[in-house]
Amino acid sequence: MESLPEIEYKPIPVKELLMEMKNLSELMVNLAYYSILYHEEELAKEVFRLESRVDYLELLLTMQAALATRSISDAEKIASIYKLASASNKISDAAADIAKITLSKIHIPSVATMNVYDSNEIVSYLTIPERSPLDGYTLKNLFDKYDIIFDVLTVRRGNKWIFKIDKDFVIRGKDFLIVRGPIDNISYIRNILGMPPVSAEMEKYEEKYRPIIEQLTQFKNTSQFMVDLAYTSLLTRSYDIAEKVVELEDYIDRMLDNFEEAILKYEDLSVKERAGFLRVAIASEEISDAAAGLSEILLRGIEPHPLITDILEESDERISVIEMDETDEGKTLVELGYARKGVIVLAVRRGDEWHIMPPYTAFKVKNGDILLVKYYSESEEFIEKLEKEEDREEMIEEIQEEEWEEEE
Repeated sequence: MESLPEIEYKPIPVKELLMEMKNLSELMVNLAYYSILYHEEELAKEVFRLESRVDYLELLLTMQAALATRSISDAEKIASIYKLASASNKISDAAADIAKITLSKIHIPSVATMNVYDSNEIVSYLTIPERSPLDGYTLKNLFDKYDIIFDVLTVRRGNKWIFKIDKDFVIRGKDFLIVRGPIDNISYIRNILGMPPVSAEMEKYEEKYRPIIEQLTQFKNTSQFMVDLAYTSLLTRSYDIAEKVVELEDYIDRMLDNFEEAILKYEDLSVKERAGFLRVAIASEEISDAAAGLSEILLRGIEPHPLITDILEESDERISVIEMDETDEGKTLVELGYARKGVIVLAVRRGDEWHIMPPYTAFKVKNGDILLVKYYSESEEFIEKLEKEEDREEMIEEIQEEEWEEEE
């Protein structure tokens, strides 16, 4: 067994440690899925390197948080910090389990994996031609020129993977970008680059994979939605949303029990295929457990630490609020056009009532509705135009106070 390096205390702020853990764990899940989708062994190895980093950060955070505890009140609030760190680590472990499929040479057909994505968000790649007109563009230049936004997870330049990507990152010819975003956005930019649309890769799969793919799609989408919902419950202090996360965890647990029994009966699949599909399902269940652990904070009557609000509003993948006005009245979520800008609506607060996972094509917003949205850091400028930061902070504080008072 490889010896682990000794850990020395470093005075790094808890917020900085926790933000990096959250960012890395979310990045790892997307890279892990990409690695099995395109059989990218080098990327799978990067996932394991990042997992070690998350483990290291959690130890540093434990030491730092322990030093910050001065009273019973401090201990109660710090508990939510520990829970978020633990959840991030569990998610990173699940991502490593998915990446292990690639390194174990367990073959999962690409066409099967590709189809576990839906139109809201897909992971794909862009290849920048050597003499591309985009050579020298920053990401912001690209987003402004084509009026779309997507998330760049990492860039391979030569033999090196670059992970620190922001809107000022300069694109170069021959760059290889791994990206995430709505399928229409990714297909649009692939067309600009002379690449086939994502839908062309989502070929019709063999009938023998259909029941497996349908279940894996449910596993993946539900578990990742649960994480978003758990973060939303912490941001809003909503007991109702936290309860919904726990309900979904029970649903995932039952699904896994049924899947484990069913997968063994698929005689058309090889043993390695069955093992690979089962590992993906188990990893998804582990992610759902992490989400439920986050919501447990509220369900046990512990008020989340104020730092968590800052982290959710400032990390690479953010959660915030947008209030609808009279110009939005009667529009469906599709008609709002937020998806093109990389913004996904998770829930809507109408008065004292929550609408969780509202149907995009049917749900019509009303003046005064508050939308809980997830978006990439690249979309911050668009969000700021819709709702000023100070107004968002005020709305969040009001929701937190109202929700917390209801449960006291």
